[in-house]
Amino acid sequence: MQVTSSHSKNPAIGWDITASAKTDKNEKIARAQILVNDSPEYDKEFDPPISNWQESLRQQGQYPGDNNVAVIVTSDKGDDTESDDSWN
Repeated sequence: MQVTSSHSKNPAIGWDITASAKTDKNEKIARAQILVNDSPEYDKEFDPPISNWQESLRQQGQYPGDNNVAVIVTSDKGDDTESDDSWN
């Protein structure tokens, strides 16, 4: 499974965060979570499981300051794949 995240400065305040996941042909996405600075900002389960997922969160984190985004995607087999993005 491929899990990615990226960030860009929001002109108003904070950061915009985009997360996505794409599965291999033998697995599906059962759950996706986004944690911003260790705080859960997105948590969704998919029934039935899906093959591709993308979510954008606006005005997250601190500007300026240390920021960390963790994206955790759980497959229909119960395996977690994680992507981390940090910046300041």
